[in-house]
Amino acid sequence: MKKPGALRVVISFIPWIMYWSLSAVDLALGLLLGLLASIIVLYLTFKIGGSRIFNSAPLVFFLTSLVLLYSGLGDYLIYCDPASYVILFTTSFVSILRRNPFTLDFSKADYPESYWNDPNFLRINYLLTYMWTIIFLANTFLSLLPFPLSLTTVVLVVSGAVSSAVLPEQLVKLYFRREFRKYPDWSPNGREVVIVGAGIGGLTCGALLAKNGFKVTVLEQHYQVGGYCTSFKRKGFTFDGGVESISGLWENGPIKLLLDELDVDWRNVFTRTREAYIFKGELMEIPEKFSDFINLLVEKFPDEADSIRRFFGLMENAYRELYMNIVETGGVPLPPPLIFKVAGFKALFNYPRVRPHAYMLQSRTLKELLDEYFSNEDLKKLLSILTAYVGTSVEKTPALSMAIMYGYYMYGGYYPRGGSQEYANLLAKIIEENGGRILTRHKVEKIVVENGEVKGVIANGKMFKASIVVFNANVKQLLRLVDGLPADFAEEIRRLKPSVTAFMVYLGLDMDLSRYPPLIKDLDRGIGLVINSNMDESLAPRGCSTLTIVTLLPTKMYDFFDKEKIGFETYAARKRKFAEELIRKAEGIIPGLSEHVVVMDAATPYTFKRYTLNYRGAIYAFDQSIDAPKRPYFKTPIKGLYLAGASTFPGGGIEAVTISGVIVARDIAGWKS
Repeated sequence: MKKPGALRVVISFIPWIMYWSLSAVDLALGLLLGLLASIIVLYLTFKIGGSRIFNSAPLVFFLTSLVLLYSGLGDYLIYCDPASYVILFTTSFVSILRRNPFTLDFSKADYPESYWNDPNFLRINYLLTYMWTIIFLANTFLSLLPFPLSLTTVVLVVSGAVSSAVLPEQLVKLYFRREFRKYPDWSPNGREVVIVGAGIGGLTCGALLAKNGFKVTVLEQHYQVGGYCTSFKRKGFTFDGGVESISGLWENGPIKLLLDELDVDWRNVFTRTREAYIFKGELMEIPEKFSDFINLLVEKFPDEADSIRRFFGLMENAYRELYMNIVETGGVPLPPPLIFKVAGFKALFNYPRVRPHAYMLQSRTLKELLDEYFSNEDLKKLLSILTAYVGTSVEKTPALSMAIMYGYYMYGGYYPRGGSQEYANLLAKIIEENGGRILTRHKVEKIVVENGEVKGVIANGKMFKASIVVFNANVKQLLRLVDGLPADFAEEIRRLKPSVTAFMVYLGLDMDLSRYPPLIKDLDRGIGLVINSNMDESLAPRGCSTLTIVTLLPTKMYDFFDKEKIGFETYAARKRKFAEELIRKAEGIIPGLSEHVVVMDAATPYTFKRYTLNYRGAIYAFDQSIDAPKRPYFKTPIKGLYLAGASTFPGGGIEAVTISGVIVARDIAGWKS
């Protein structure tokens, strides 16, 4: 029986309207009908909601007035009209003092619960209640004026009602405009684009622009493209630099939509991965179907069955909401300033209404959510495994980020056929086939800026002129690459904290590991195993296997492996010792592993920094904790200088950097087109 807030307001004023209309003709009739109406309204308030304190006021007023009328004290009723407004003023003022503005109870009827604790929602309701408090106070005195001047009370009440209906939306629009004014909103000029860094974000952007007729040049300091999405070979074994599983390949997945636009059948590029967890000595294989995964958890934790279903119901709803109407926003989710610009005010204003589950999760952490739904600590640990893909502790992992990570359970993860380098090479090939060029071993030395506008970049001593530069590298490099970087932007960059880093051991083995799942996350030992050859047998010689052992490390471990400070010999010894320790742990999963090593290599945090130039070897660029400094906007204060990759929205990961690349390409080409 929920009714819109506006209707509830009208219903709440019916007793007063009846009284004000009839009291001039027959005071007793006006009071009696007002009393009857107030009883009905109060009954409805308890049934369908509304402001109980506001709707109790007329009952008190009419009862008191009727007692005075029939007890011989009717002379006092000449002040009845002012008294009605005194009652309303007092009620309104008391609701403010109680920190529960009476308009809030009416607004809740029009907006989902996800709005109710929003600071702006509360702020607007305080403003509306203050407005009504002033109107009631003014009408207390205006009602004492002779007719027709006393009609100004009606004018004020009608004005208040209209303002209550119109003001909230207009105030929110004004807030958005003021809030988003700080985000750069220049328009790019020209068709020459230089992309700094050939990671997936830059390659995505370049492929879209080249296909749309832009002249694209990609400059990469490494000898091959891909960034972390890269592969290398040792004695017939192919290893991946960092990628193990890629999301975003379902019906509304950004990578799937990107490949559709590039006329590539994603099914020819990717294969579905299989994953297993080891927890308390037990290996648990993850089913391909989401419903089967939920049933598996219910079977293992029957006491939490209902909570498991409700929890994943929430997460699935939030996930789907994030990707709603994605084609209308260029095939990717957008940050709020871009929703406002591209989809319009209504899309952002209605975001909490249309996407209540996603909106609610924005301010929650994973730990808060797990503690709310579950009591079993083992179950909580299992449901926290994928925080590794965010690089944050469970206490600081944004719940909304985990809704996205749980997409792996809903729609699966995928691995590029032939190794992750093949996907990077595919995007590079599309750039070149559409007239673009990719120059490897070209380290950018300077981004040239004149009068606040980018003019090009200098790499290997050569000037590459362009009015548009897409910086697809760690944004901290801008501090040395750009002279005269705006002070507030430079400070924003300095505040950014690096994400976690990692240590990886790459092993070529003369043993067949095909009986193992290709991805194994071992909670007991704190390591992950990636058997690439189980996803594509061409990645190892016949009868052999490729195996990568990975463990995440806090950023402070970069100093432990900083070769420039500790020297080569110490670095080599620490690297070897750490690798051997990880191999020893992996032997708890694959017995006899160390006796079958044909090839062994390892990557330290220093290795990641060397090959990707990511600050302190960070694998997700910057800290993705809920309280971490926000990543910079994709447009910088310098006209023509864009940011793509893990340094900007939405963060680290192949799907995330793909989204960033699409956003930049759409902005350069024009959102309407």
